[in-house]
Amino acid sequence: MDRLIYTSMTGANHTLNQQATVAHNLANAATTGFRAENNAFRAVPVFGDGLPTRAFVVDSTIHPDFTPGALQTTGRDLDVAIQGSGWIAVQLDNGEEAYTRNGSLQVSPNGILQTHNGLKVKGDRGTIALPPETQITIGADGTVSSVPITPQPNTVVIVGRIKLVNPPEENLVKGGDGLFRP
Repeated sequence: MDRLIYTSMTGANHTLNQQATVAHNLANAATTGFRAENNAFRAVPVFGDGLPTRAFVVDSTIHPDFTPGALQTTGRDLDVAIQGSGWIAVQLDNGEEAYTRNGSLQVSPNGILQTHNGLKVKGDRGTIALPPETQITIGADGTVSSVPITPQPNTVVIVGRIKLVNPPEENLVKGGDGLFRP
């Protein structure tokens, strides 16, 4: 036999989780590339002895909102944005691949193109290594080019192309680090 307090506590527990999700969404509203999460509840009947009117609550659809946000101009040469659907592939410290829409990129002291939090941006042929003393430009198709910083910059070298992926959104799982994985 179930206790009434346990049945009613399921609703309170899921409401608390929903409040945490809303707080998380609000705290990250200005985070570049952030994907909000949505919660939906549903009532599930309690089967067994007792009245058939008893029900408990379950959080049935926790999923990210994949609606693209507005593009923002930052004035930084290495900031990129994806119009429509798609993801930038990054390499985690353990070698696995994950996806982000945060296009705030930078060059590491070792010349590796990375995200603002230090993850290596993957190219079509591995990580993108940039030559020293060059100006970097990123094309609309993700092509990364470098031009030497000399009195007469005349050689454009294509260093690589940012790996852009478009997996089915229903197959993506959001990790605690804000990155998505297949």
